[in-house]
Amino acid sequence: MAKICKLIRQHSFEDIRIFEKEAMSLRKLGHEVTIVTGKFNGYVFGPDLFLNQNPEFQKDHFIYRDIHFLTYDIQHYTLSSSHIIGMIKNLLEDKQDYFVDKLYETALSTNADVYHAHEWQTLYEAVQIKKTLRKKGKHVKVIFDAHELESDNLLLTLLMKEVDHLITVSDSIKEIYEERYPEIPITLIYNSPYYQDEITMNKDKESFTIAYEGVLTSQKGDPERILDIANLCNTKMTNFHFVIFGRMPEFNEHYKLMYKKIRENPSIILRWVKYHDLPKEYQTVHIGYIFFDTKEQNRMYALPNKFFSYLNNGVPVVVNHSKEMKNFIEKHECGIVIDKAEPTAEDYVEAFLKLYEDRELLSRMSKKGREAMQKIYCWQKMEERLAEVYNSLI
Repeated sequence: MAKICKLIRQHSFEDIRIFEKEAMSLRKLGHEVTIVTGKFNGYVFGPDLFLNQNPEFQKDHFIYRDIHFLTYDIQHYTLSSSHIIGMIKNLLEDKQDYFVDKLYETALSTNADVYHAHEWQTLYEAVQIKKTLRKKGKHVKVIFDAHELESDNLLLTLLMKEVDHLITVSDSIKEIYEERYPEIPITLIYNSPYYQDEITMNKDKESFTIAYEGVLTSQKGDPERILDIANLCNTKMTNFHFVIFGRMPEFNEHYKLMYKKIRENPSIILRWVKYHDLPKEYQTVHIGYIFFDTKEQNRMYALPNKFFSYLNNGVPVVVNHSKEMKNFIEKHECGIVIDKAEPTAEDYVEAFLKLYEDRELLSRMSKKGREAMQKIYCWQKMEERLAEVYNSLI
């Protein structure tokens, strides 16, 4: 079995994909897994984006649920153009002496067999470690886990020359990467949860609950749109609720105002729910809501965690136009696509009313979504793909 080092800078140490799914699966498969994660002012940050105050997680090294963690202080959460120029220069000159913080040396100390990077910002360190160890006679492998569609640029082109396997998250993104990097093996691993054979569903026909999962911003979910949807639904539906399983950052005065309005709306419930508690919360949810601002190309091709979380729990989904989600929903008949980039609250409410009034259609969509998850997309299937990736490298 292999020693695996996973490198992160912009993700939580408890990130659902990185920790709950991949790291725990690799540990179950017998590998030794270390995650090198960043700290702000001495604290790691959780999936809710808050700094974790647990003193156990403030140490330079700690073990959590059989996964080893090494920490370093993040100096630059967002890398500037001058950082990128320095990285490119170092790669072209085959030098390993330019780094923005201690991630490189911390990850290097693990002496791993595989370095698994989850952002292009950490792929640089993984590649430089590979070059350093190669000069010392040790040959290690590098995996780039591309959660998003990254721009095609000189830095990424240079880094990809040293990547042994690329993992990505949707069919469209995989196709684009295959065209860019035909020489690199690519595996598609969806952001899906484990399938549970038995789930409890208590879908009251005399009520209607819409859910949104995740961090709420103007680009993802859109609090203003949710407020308008909730107010409209409240006039047309009996016993209506809109639940938000997540949190809303207060970036500026506008967000603070939206947060206040969300909190004060009697039809809206906002609370953070831990990953393992989500199935219980979905027992009474009828519909999952997704709005993505698709002006950013990556969101057009996304199949996000929340999408699979809804379907896995028997909750059909209503989405705005997004190529990948549209293809999935039309193939598996598990929701409604509003074929607009910027649907109004009225557009969403029209779709919700259709399902509110036709509970048989709602039930069929629920079953079809669950069937698709069980047969094709669940994490049990993705774990098999992850095992194949590592078997091909070690």
